[in-house]
Amino acid sequence: MLTMTTTFVALATLLGASNAHMIMSTPSPYNHHKSSPLVQVDPLGASLPFPCQGLSTIEETTALTAGATQRVAFTGGAQHGGGSCQFSLTYEYPPPADKSKWKAIYTLIGGCPVSAAGNLPAAAPDADGRANSPQCGNDSGVECIREFQVPIPKDLPSGNATFAWTWYPKIGGQPELYMTCAPVTIQGGAADTGFFDALPQIFVANVAGECKTGMGVVNIPNPGKFGRVLEQPSPDSQGSCPKAAGVPVFENDAAGAAPVASIVPTTLLTVTRPAPSSSPSTDVPAASTTFPGGGSSPCKPALAPVAPNAPLRPTGDAAVGDAQSCSVLGEIICIGDSQFGICDGAKAVPQDLSDGTTCSGGKISRV
Repeated sequence: MLTMTTTFVALATLLGASNAHMIMSTPSPYNHHKSSPLVQVDPLGASLPFPCQGLSTIEETTALTAGATQRVAFTGGAQHGGGSCQFSLTYEYPPPADKSKWKAIYTLIGGCPVSAAGNLPAAAPDADGRANSPQCGNDSGVECIREFQVPIPKDLPSGNATFAWTWYPKIGGQPELYMTCAPVTIQGGAADTGFFDALPQIFVANVAGECKTGMGVVNIPNPGKFGRVLEQPSPDSQGSCPKAAGVPVFENDAAGAAPVASIVPTTLLTVTRPAPSSSPSTDVPAASTTFPGGGSSPCKPALAPVAPNAPLRPTGDAAVGDAQSCSVLGEIICIGDSQFGICDGAKAVPQDLSDGTTCSGGKISRV
């Protein structure tokens, strides 16, 4: 009689070691298209460390609206039958290795990013040459890559942040963790950090120094109040990790997020930067035409992270009377020589440019 573990190992042999795995492609991640090294489809490990594969070069910053939803989409050629995943945030920059500074806002048990028997058939590769498969265009299709509308809680603090997708595949040769991170800015949120501080910490396993899950649909321990159970968790999927209290029962309102069918992300910043002085991966090609296959105490968010390539500062302290009229939500408005504003659909409140940056023609760039 085959055990569950034996069954998963047998299925894993059908996946093919040469297949590319998965990345979150929307919102646009760090090192997405033109930075070296490019974001990888492979699991976290020594050369692709937690968090974010060691990557933090900003190419585009996506505006997220507190109380709305964010479309999250994926690219890749080896989906491992799906699995469980989390969507998390940190307000620290660069993204911190201290997992206590990451908070989970939404958890999916099973069905992420596919509900499939194994890997899907190949489709046309993406613009950077990454392997791809048929896309569902929704969150309920089977045998295709799903996309999700992730609620952005209305009480999250406004400010710059990193949005992360972490994924525990259902089928594979061994338990793995995948992670893709994207620079974002939260608009229309709270002025304090109380809600964020109370969120559960991101679940991290299957990397050095952490517990190791079993195979199957992982029942993520302490998943938080917000999420969905798309497939029933597998027995003993916790491995050496803490065992979940049971199948989660999630709240439906996602902390007050409005039931918006689709929010189109707004690109706030496009910046090209030189390759980092110390690459987190030694075997990643810089060319964008090919892509490799295969595979502490809580910390309050810093609402204005200071870093050479940090995202835009949060909206803030300028008087409303100084606001500039505008009509396009998320549009960058250049104000004089030293300020800019982000349009909320009616006005843009002035805020100072970061040192070493300039605003011209609706774009912020480095001097």
